[in-house]
Amino acid sequence: MIESRKGLVGVIPYPVPSTTRKDKLRFDLNENNFGCSPKVLRAIKSASKSDLLIYPEYEKLENKIAEIFEIQRSNILLTNGGDDAIRSVIDTFLDRKDEIIIPVPTYSMFELYAKLREAKIKEVLYHKDFSFPFRKVIKSITHRTKMIVVVNPASPLGTSITKQELVDLLEKLKDIIVLLDETYYHFSGKSNASLVKEYENLVVVHTFSKVYGLAGLRIGNIIANENVINEISKVAFPYAATSIAVSAAYAALSDKEYTEKVVKQIEEEKKFLCNELKPVAEKVYNTDTNFIIANFGKYANDLHEKLEEKGILVKNISRLPLMEGFLRISPGLRKENIKLVKTINELMPPEAILFDMDGVLVDVDLSYRMAIKKTAEFFVKEEISFDEIQSYKDKGGYNDDWNLTEAIILSRKKKITKIGIINIFQQFYLGRDFDGFIQNEQLIIDPHILEKISEDFKLGIVSGRPRKELDYTLKRFKISKYFDVTISMDDTKDKGKPDPYGINLALKALKSNRAVYIGDTIDDVIAAKAAGIIPIAILPDNATNYKKRKDKFIKFGAKHILQNANEVYGILK
Repeated sequence: MIESRKGLVGVIPYPVPSTTRKDKLRFDLNENNFGCSPKVLRAIKSASKSDLLIYPEYEKLENKIAEIFEIQRSNILLTNGGDDAIRSVIDTFLDRKDEIIIPVPTYSMFELYAKLREAKIKEVLYHKDFSFPFRKVIKSITHRTKMIVVVNPASPLGTSITKQELVDLLEKLKDIIVLLDETYYHFSGKSNASLVKEYENLVVVHTFSKVYGLAGLRIGNIIANENVINEISKVAFPYAATSIAVSAAYAALSDKEYTEKVVKQIEEEKKFLCNELKPVAEKVYNTDTNFIIANFGKYANDLHEKLEEKGILVKNISRLPLMEGFLRISPGLRKENIKLVKTINELMPPEAILFDMDGVLVDVDLSYRMAIKKTAEFFVKEEISFDEIQSYKDKGGYNDDWNLTEAIILSRKKKITKIGIINIFQQFYLGRDFDGFIQNEQLIIDPHILEKISEDFKLGIVSGRPRKELDYTLKRFKISKYFDVTISMDDTKDKGKPDPYGINLALKALKSNRAVYIGDTIDDVIAAKAAGIIPIAILPDNATNYKKRKDKFIKFGAKHILQNANEVYGILK
């Protein structure tokens, strides 16, 4: 076998997908899934024979770039994409054994091109809060340091350095090249390219692959001091950017309105993904770029593989420093993002299960509901149906049975004090010594299933019951031992469901934000969604107005609809 030069030993090529991605949902390579400007397509379609038979001309595009950044055309060099720009800068300024400082984690091509130059690579770890390691970079500099890489906004971290930090770096390192990669600057709204007029040691690289949607055309540029550009030109490919790419890039730069629209759309979809993934990820970070990063912990690798099996591509960055458990996701169209979220929800198991008590763990048709019925009838002197009681539950806002009872009484034009209603209600429900309707309650959940569930999940109860009633029922049915936390009316400070306060208390106590909440009312579903966890609704097949109630549960966001809580283990495992 013919051997390559020694400098290639240990160099691993950048992993380019070997199979088609066009028929898949692509969230993995930070492409602009909204596409390029219509002006770009028109420019490409209008290409003539002469545009193809002669070598490309760059003056028009370079003047446009110069105008945007308030620099001279002599400060610009067009390249065959951002990668070619990085390669050209490194090839120009790094010799064998020269040092390059690369804050990590970052784009792998910096290291690859530096290895090809047989340079000495010093990696400096970003701070744990993903901020730029300014002091560590300064301390790492030696007399052999020739270049420092700054990616702003950073990838894959998504954070930015300030202009002042960059200026301080340039001032301190006047004899060292600062390679500033501004691939994602459109999304932070800030470019420092104009600083090349003041600092000869600043070299900026840009790409048209991201916000402009031209990844398939491969065009980028370098912005630097004129003398620096002249030096880089010695190693740059002549006519690196094609005529079609140049024409497309000019059209893209000429459609500022479309670019701003794309940035706004991407920001909206990033926020959507962050909100929707919050319940299932350990932590989700919006960024100053066109992607988000989400920590899925120990599930990241498996989730990445299972998504790919379903034709959904995301970037697994969990092997990078500081990125263990992280996936990187660049948003698509809303319908694509909805499918991604739905699929992740289906694939990710929760850490905790929270239960409502009434109608979920315990049958209250002949206890609480009977107390509502009898109390209302006591005051209005007419029969109240269970269907009417259910209609209030279906409306939402009546999680508190005392309030529901009051609403029924008021609907008959009767004015009774709240304390009067509560006193009669409690007489019916509790009796003298827990010998009232509360004795009619039956356990719905099978204790054996509850025991099995508790082995795999943290369990909690969030109930609108007063504490003494909640504790009595748990003790009576001998199921207290299965629950790590129980939240009662006494704990929620008048913030009952649909307010998520009680659920949030339980999540905090369980130290978990990846959970489901199982309830039997619209208020339960709304509270779960507001707390950022997954709602599961209980609705028996024989329930009155089954289809109407099912449709409403789905409308408000219930992920599953079960006949009873005993089915939960099967769907979560």
